[in-house]
Amino acid sequence: MKNPHAPAQPAPRADPLSLVHQDSITERASTPTPAASAQPEQGTPARLAERVCDTRVAERTAHIGSWSIDLPGNQLTHSDEFAAILGVTAGTPITLKDMTAKYTPEWSASINTLIQNCRLTGTPFDEEMQIQTAPKARKWVRTVGEAVYDQNGESGQIIRIQGALQDISAQKKAQDETLRLAMRLTTTLASITEAFVTLDRQCCFTYLNQESERLLQGTTRELLGKEVWQNFDDGVGQRLKQKLEKSLARNRRVEHEDFYPTLGKWLEVRAYPFAEGLAVYFNDVTKRRKSQEQLMLLETSISRLNDIVVIAEALPASGREARIVFVNDAFEHHTGYGRDEVLGQTPSLLLGPTPQTRELRSLAAARRQNEPVRSELMICKKDGTWFWVELEIVSVLAPSGELTHWVAVGRNVTLRKAAEDKIHHLAFRDPLTELPNRQLLLDRLQHVLTLSARFQRQGALMFIDLDHFKILNDTLGHHRGDLLLQKVAARLSDCVRKTDTVARLGGDEFVVMLEDLGDDPDAAKARNVAEKILSYLREPFDLDGHQHYMTCSIGVTSLNGQQSSVSELLKQADLAMYQAKTLGRNTVCFFDPGMQATVSAKAVISSDLRVGLREKQFLVYYQPQVDRQGCVTGVEALLRWQHPVRGVIGPADFIPVAEESGLILPLGQWVLETACEQLVAWAGRPETADLNIAVNVSARQFRHRDFVDMVMATIQRSGIRPHRLKIELTESLLADRMEVTIAKMGTLKALGVTLSLDDFGMGYSSLSVLKRLPLDQLKIDKSFVADLLTDPNDAAISRAIIALAQSLSLEVVAEGVETEAQRDFLAQQGCDQFQGYLFSRPLPIEQVERYILGLR
Repeated sequence: MKNPHAPAQPAPRADPLSLVHQDSITERASTPTPAASAQPEQGTPARLAERVCDTRVAERTAHIGSWSIDLPGNQLTHSDEFAAILGVTAGTPITLKDMTAKYTPEWSASINTLIQNCRLTGTPFDEEMQIQTAPKARKWVRTVGEAVYDQNGESGQIIRIQGALQDISAQKKAQDETLRLAMRLTTTLASITEAFVTLDRQCCFTYLNQESERLLQGTTRELLGKEVWQNFDDGVGQRLKQKLEKSLARNRRVEHEDFYPTLGKWLEVRAYPFAEGLAVYFNDVTKRRKSQEQLMLLETSISRLNDIVVIAEALPASGREARIVFVNDAFEHHTGYGRDEVLGQTPSLLLGPTPQTRELRSLAAARRQNEPVRSELMICKKDGTWFWVELEIVSVLAPSGELTHWVAVGRNVTLRKAAEDKIHHLAFRDPLTELPNRQLLLDRLQHVLTLSARFQRQGALMFIDLDHFKILNDTLGHHRGDLLLQKVAARLSDCVRKTDTVARLGGDEFVVMLEDLGDDPDAAKARNVAEKILSYLREPFDLDGHQHYMTCSIGVTSLNGQQSSVSELLKQADLAMYQAKTLGRNTVCFFDPGMQATVSAKAVISSDLRVGLREKQFLVYYQPQVDRQGCVTGVEALLRWQHPVRGVIGPADFIPVAEESGLILPLGQWVLETACEQLVAWAGRPETADLNIAVNVSARQFRHRDFVDMVMATIQRSGIRPHRLKIELTESLLADRMEVTIAKMGTLKALGVTLSLDDFGMGYSSLSVLKRLPLDQLKIDKSFVADLLTDPNDAAISRAIIALAQSLSLEVVAEGVETEAQRDFLAQQGCDQFQGYLFSRPLPIEQVERYILGLR
């Protein structure tokens, strides 16, 4: 089969130039011209006549006539076949004008131009044109012409144009017919709905229709000339190659189905051999293959499905109950019934004697409406045991719409139901202690709160926190900590009634909810239960052979329906518990509104502190420190808060809140920077250049990992002399992490900063600790100074502190000196410096400077 897209090949042409030469010889032999007469005679007359005859026969056979134009006279000589092609009677004279006039109007100008160019420049021409031999008769001709030069060749003069005229109408007609046939064939092939291609003997594409381009995902231009399997994977391509080569070798059709991964399709290939190669049809059978696979899977799944499948024949006309007509293997496996035992029986056989009224009513209603239904039922096995089934039932209707069968698909969900029960347990129970968890407690609290408000019932809520539980975990391990929590849960449950609730919120926090305490507004019953809990938990616990003693702190609030929400109730109990912690632990504390007021006040202060920091509401007051001679040696920087509503607030009213909220860090840094700026200002004045400033640093501020770096950066930025800055530390720093504290103090000491231990004797300091600290100064707390003249103990302590400091080469500063007698006593004992109202109250910077200059 030919490729219908290949262009039609023209018929072989005789060489026009050779015929021109032949015709020139013939014409010159038959019609002498002056130029021809001048040339010597070639051959004998008989020989010449024979050649002329042969030429005429060749011209008639090839439909080629020769012509010649002598220059410069434009005399046209021609052969008889030339005249015959032009439709001129033999022997009729033809001029050049007659010749060009024969060309149709669209070609007339072109032939004149070609002849003129050949005359002037020697340009040869070879064109296919149309001539008109009669009013309605046209021919296609091939016109050829070239210049003939004199004896000097192409460098000489053009003496003649000789050419040939060939009638090619038959070839043109054949070409047109071939093109029409090709177009019809192309249209026919393109109309084939299947993908159709032709291949040559090497299985290379020679034609593709539009559908094959779409299916094979390539255009004709991309695929022509390529082997059909070139773009396929090795495996599928090799199998296709074998099939097609087999068809060519045996000259028989072949059919082949395979999956082509590059196309993502299943293709059916049908190949039909013919002389030039193969005609191949590609058919996309992906849907059919998928349908076959689905049918096979469906058939297999019904018989081997793990889910139970039951088909019952519906008998609506007879009014009888549906009868089982099919069960699968899974049905036999799960129920223990064989097929022979249930076929023909009603499905109620599987329900057993236990009624499941609600589920059965739902199934019956759906059946009446021919609607699908889903339910969960307990199915009775042959041996009498039960299992849970998630059942879905659908109706099967005939084409007429009549109900014919019910199909029930059931899944054994016994494990899932057990898991749901377990999940429900985990969702509302603490996994460690099996007590109700926070969620269940909140649900019960909401219920009890509602009943209390409606029926005026009294109850109580206890918030219990184990004291020092973290120490147990850190020392004995978390496994013993978990064991303790379990034992605590058991003891708490023993302390209350069955109607009460014991819950674990998490960690070491428990909640006890006492319900229906009667009209007990004084909460005596709640207190008795709380004391009982304290007593029970004080008893030793056996933790895998380790005897452990423990206490707890209990906060109690009344549950009387007056609380607006569960969260408020829990908050009240929590506040009372923290109050019990504050009171020393191992005790019970009942909530009162004052607790809430205190917490609210702290919250307001914390919020105002943040605003104060942002709006720069804080001030630094300075209290002078004087030596024995009454000269000012320095000052202590004391923070004040210029509150926009409450006025100036002392540190005792807001520093504890700042400590709790963490705002002490930016506050302390601001005070440090302000003190350094003041030292810079004083350094430029001779009367104040020798003063130092003491800055109090809290334990939390000192323990910040960047504290030392911040002090160094502040000193470097301000440019002060480091020994003029005195940092006062509290004894609470010495409670733990001593090595870190000593290291930081050593770094500051090396920097040149003066270090003072404030409120000495009030906290954790001991001689063994004191000797290791790189201190410069001790400060006697004002509580010892206040009564040292009347209390021998305070006087003895003050003497001991001064003596200790002197033995360690430390300076001593006494705080809170208010009388001359106190100063004299301390000076007599060897105290170096004094600070108190005897000398000056804390003052703003302007007033303290006037005070200092007044003494100097």
